[in-house]
Amino acid sequence: MRLRLWIRRIGAIFGTVVLGALIGFLVPTIAAEYSPRHQEPLRTGVAQSTQNSELPIAREFINAFVANDQVRLKELGADEVDTVKANDLAQQVHDVSQPVLLGSIGGPGISIQAYASVVTMNDGSQTILSWRVATNSGRAGLIPQPQGLDPKP
Repeated sequence: MRLRLWIRRIGAIFGTVVLGALIGFLVPTIAAEYSPRHQEPLRTGVAQSTQNSELPIAREFINAFVANDQVRLKELGADEVDTVKANDLAQQVHDVSQPVLLGSIGGPGISIQAYASVVTMNDGSQTILSWRVATNSGRAGLIPQPQGLDPKP
């Protein structure tokens, strides 16, 4: 009889310790998982994440595109549409400034970079042109610009 009493007491103590350890582990883990994440405030002039980093292949492609370097575009694997667009751009503008990276977004194996530069047209006027370069598994190409809205609905 006494043995059963001691086994019950030891079992109750062991059960209490195990239950306390389980609750002591699970409650903080669940609370940490479902609590909101604290984000650092944005600092200007500093790259915030790797998503805003520029791929070298995209930079080479856009530099060759605005310079109408047909040989380099072919080396980078540009298709015929992109080389024709580079030729059209060279005929329509007098001077193109160095393209500036506006931003980038990407996922596994694919990314999109947006570039813009100030161009001087053949008639002397200046405007800003922008391009989007998509890279897919190390190959770059232009994404066609969306059509503008019709001013007359």
